[in-house]
Amino acid sequence: MRTPIKVFSKETGNAEHYRIPSLVMTKDGNLVASADERFYTCQDNPNRIEKVVRISADGGLTWGKQITAVATLGKDKQHSSAAIDPATLYDDETNTIFMLYSFTPAGIGILNCKAGSGLKDGNQIVQKGLCNYIVVDGELTHKGRKVGVQVDAEGNLSTGGNIYTHTSPYVAYGTSYLMLVKSTDGGNTWSAPVCLDQMVKGKRMHFLGSGPANGIKIKEGSYVGRLVFPVYYGLTKWPMSLTCAVIYSDDGGNTWSIGATPEIDGRFPKKNPWLIPDPLMTTESQVVELPGGALAVFMRNHNKKRRILRAVSTNGGESWGKPEFIEDLPHCICQITAIGFEYDGKFTIACINASDTKKRVNGQLKISLDEGKTFPYSYTIAEGEFVYSSAVYLGNGNIAVLYEDSTKHEDIKFTVINLSEVIK
Repeated sequence: MRTPIKVFSKETGNAEHYRIPSLVMTKDGNLVASADERFYTCQDNPNRIEKVVRISADGGLTWGKQITAVATLGKDKQHSSAAIDPATLYDDETNTIFMLYSFTPAGIGILNCKAGSGLKDGNQIVQKGLCNYIVVDGELTHKGRKVGVQVDAEGNLSTGGNIYTHTSPYVAYGTSYLMLVKSTDGGNTWSAPVCLDQMVKGKRMHFLGSGPANGIKIKEGSYVGRLVFPVYYGLTKWPMSLTCAVIYSDDGGNTWSIGATPEIDGRFPKKNPWLIPDPLMTTESQVVELPGGALAVFMRNHNKKRRILRAVSTNGGESWGKPEFIEDLPHCICQITAIGFEYDGKFTIACINASDTKKRVNGQLKISLDEGKTFPYSYTIAEGEFVYSSAVYLGNGNIAVLYEDSTKHEDIKFTVINLSEVIK
């Protein structure tokens, strides 16, 4: 194991706290690391949170200057917009890095998002008191009529204030927006954000966010070329009902659809649930392509068994087989990383998580050679605190890992592990 390097910290960036690592490797061998830069607290939204990136051209030994991929605005925790939880996906055919994340206006987090997309005909809904306005061509309209108030791309109003930071009587509809940006120059510059809500967010969904870390591009079978990102969403707030699925694109990321959530006994109804008891919730997940093009999803869940759930899809993530617990993957209700690759002539799955049933400690890399059914090989990355992670196979017997090893969330570290140290 290579000595860990700090990739994100207050020494490299503009804030005190960094969370939610995401890592991809481009076809030229560069590593592109992404994370949340969190300004006023290490906690989730409400908070000011931006998406930041660093690039390494030498396998992670050194890293370039920090780049802001998605900027936000705000003066304090309750008066800031947030771009939270990156998941990145690299398409080697088009040399495009896609980054998925959730955007929320000031004061909005997973517990108080309103249901719906927050858009009408693709345009932002803005509220003032009990009245709804629509931003059309950069101007507020009410019942189809312009009201003489301009809104720029960042949400700033010609009358003062901003619709996303609660600094104006006009406020953006208070929900979460699933957003996508992309880079075609290796992560150096990023496109303007595109909102996917009207394509993938159902009317009953209030929260919708990425299963942070990574998405994949299917390489074999009937769905070759499909882009797939794991997501999770909320259907009720009191009590909280969360479940996971994937979104997918068959046209290079221009349009997206959402698949069905895995069916779990005890939810009501089982197929399209609206009531999900706490032990039956599934949230952040990661997807791996199996040989032949089937997909396996590894799901964080709230079951008292405290084991990661696994399900398989044979139709590109549109639906899933029966989920099963993996005895070799204990967890403490925390995110898991999962990647698939060929090593030493064998299909291999690597999973990384806090391998403990009570606390976010004991960060372990575990290896499966039977498509994720068992994980007999393990390697300890950090014995103490361990939280979120992301990984990529470097193609030379080494796995690169970007990870959090402290609940203070002051930095994100990088290391490289040789599989010969794991599979003995």
